[in-house]
Parts: sequence; C-alpha cells; structure tokens
Amino acid sequence: MTAAPPQISMQLRTFAPEDPGGWTTMLDQALAMDAAGIAPTARNVTVRARAFVCAAGAIGTPALLLRSRVPDPNAILGKRTFLHPTVVSAALMEGRVDGFSGAPQTIYTDHFLETQPIDGPLGYKLEAPPLHPVLTAITLPEDGVAHARWMKDFPRMQVLIALLRDGFNPESQGGDVRLRDDGTPLLDYPLRPVFWEGARRALVTMAEIQFAAGAEMVMPVHAAGAAFTNIDKARAAIASFDLKPLVTSVVSAHVMGGAPFGPDARRAVVDPTGRHHQLANLYVFDGSLFPTSIGANPQLSIFGITARLAAGLAHELRPSG
Repeated sequence: MTAAPPQISMQLRTFAPEDPGGWTTMLDQALAMDAAGIAPTARNVTVRARAFVCAAGAIGTPALLLRSRVPDPNAILGKRTFLHPTVVSAALMEGRVDGFSGAPQTIYTDHFLETQPIDGPLGYKLEAPPLHPVLTAITLPEDGVAHARWMKDFPRMQVLIALLRDGFNPESQGGDVRLRDDGTPLLDYPLRPVFWEGARRALVTMAEIQFAAGAEMVMPVHAAGAAFTNIDKARAAIASFDLKPLVTSVVSAHVMGGAPFGPDARRAVVDPTGRHHQLANLYVFDGSLFPTSIGANPQLSIFGITARLAAGLAHELRPSG
C-alpha cells in the first residue's frame, strides 16, 4: 500500500553547538504560512525555545524529522510504521440493519487476537463498522449493475472488518516513511505472505459469523466481486482467492510508529520521556512513539501517553522556586 499525505512545510534545520552536558540543542527554522494557514510563504521564521514538541502524527513526524536531517545514527526514523491493515466482508441480512444509523462500532471481539501467539500467525480484531453511503460505495468491488444492486440493498447491508495486528511476527515489520524528491512523505507498506495468510483466515471467520447471524448472502470484499449463499461455498471460494495487492481490498485503520520511544538509543528515536536521544530540547508526543501496533484503536492510548509525557515536560520546565 502506498499513501501520500499532504506536505508539512515546517523544518527543524539549525543545530546549535553542544551544551556543557554533552547534548546537542537546536533552533527551529520554518517558513511562515499564509493568512489562510494553508500554504508556506517565502518568509523565514526562527524560533528559540527551551523545548520543541513534534506532534505531527505517525507519518508527519517522521517526515518532518527526516526533512530536518535530525541525527539518526541507527537508521530507525520512519521504520516500523504500522497500520492494522484491514480486510472487509459484506453481507445482506433478511431485515433492515440501517448500519448508517445510531452509535458507530458498538460491537467488537478480541477473540481472534487472544487465541493467537503474539509473535505467531497474525491475529485480528473484528469490528462492526458504521456504514456511511459514500464509504460503502467506494469500498465495494465491481461497478455498474452489480454495484448498483448492492447499494440498492444498502439498508439490509451488514459489514464486518478484521484489523490484523502487525509488528510482532518476524515477517511483519510494517512499513517505511520516506521522502519524495520534493520533501513530501511517502508511506510504503509491503503486504507480505504472513499478512495474506491472516487475511484469508479473517475472511473465513467473518463469513462464518455473518451466516450464523442469518445472512442471506455474503461477499468477502475482493476484486472477484463474488457473493455466496452458504458458508461451504464461501469457504471454498476464499481458499482459492488470489490474494494480492490491487486484487484484494485492504484498508488502513490506524497509523502508529516511525519514531518509537524506549531507553535504548540503538532501537528507539526518543527516550521514555519522549525526548530525542540525540537532541536535548526535541520531544515527540504522538502516535509515532509506538514500537509496535497494539491491536486496537490507538486513540485513547495516544491521549494517555502524550498527556503523561506532556505533564512530565511541563514539570521539568517549570521555574524553580
């Protein structure tokens, strides 16, 4: 999978001489934004501060630090970026589901995470997502009459998604954030055999659940666009699917990693306080801190980690006396 997020214009460029403690400190040089806050202008801005916090997310933060050429002696920055790559199964039920109405994503199970060794075949979290019309329309395979038929039955549609836990199996190393020639970030996430094996198991599991719940028809979302009326046909078809990029729809649920924290500078970009291992006044407080994926929506974990780290930094910077 390849994604191209918007360019971030800021760049941390100038490093001051080492301080007496042996650390390197830095200045922040950036291009001022226009009045709308959208496009950079030609005006240079220099900021001097006791601490700089980078919080541009698991794609934006590695990209910003790569553009800034911050010290990265162990070539860790941007590596091991995780997505919880996700496969989808759609079903038509007998009655209305109205998946577009009410509280979203109210049902999930971790059973298929907990029954897999953490460093073994990829486990997966199952969720019943909300069904927004546009999101559903662009995710379903095929076009024309076949696609219109599924959208006509939209009120009866039920969907399951399987979020695969990447980053623990030795063959699941996640992706890399790199820079294009113009400085914009590029996320490259190879889909390796260990992922496709887990995706095949997940598609079978979702079909089993949907038929057990009374589905009249189940369509594992795949370029073949085939739908099945019983679980035996679905299992046989999924076993024969040619699972590969651009043939099987894979979506990204969450983005984590790329600037992990930890005490060992050989394996982490920042220390457990969020401070860069080589720069005394640079901190990272966002989802790029994760050294692996976590098998769940990371939103609350990001809130909790960054709140704790921010409180620690605020305490450190508080004037004494």
